[in-house]
Amino acid sequence: MSADIGRRLGDKKNTISNYRARLIDAGLVQPAGRGRLDFALPGLREHLRQM
Repeated sequence: MSADIGRRLGDKKNTISNYRARLIDAGLVQPAGRGRLDFALPGLREHLRQM
């Protein structure tokens, strides 16, 4: 969840929300429930895991 990410990064919750909105606007992710995202581009999850 985004609150967990904020805690791990030491950022405020609104900072994480801003990043989330920018990723949605860019079409890289899509909302998948409260505080959750899913990758919008096929294969992106697998590509990032290989990095």
